Amino acid sequence: MKLLCDHKTTIGWTLADIKGISSSMCMHHILLEDNVKPTRKMQKRLNLPMMEVMKTKILKLLDAKVIYLITDSK
Repeated sequence: MKLLCDHKTTIGWTLADIKGISSSMCMHHILLEDNVKPTRKMQKRLNLPMMEVMKTKILKLLDAKVIYLITDSK
């Protein structure tokens, strides 16, 4: 982790940072069949012990700045 933090300027964080690679190669597309509407499923609830484990893991990732909050997320 320290090695990655020391050299974080060498990592391409956005598509603009990655020179010489087509943006179509970096994009993720979900192919749907014709006349099919995408659906959204509800989140599954975790049991209480597992929720505490996940909470500590998420807080670790936030502290390490591996993930970040999205302010307009519900």
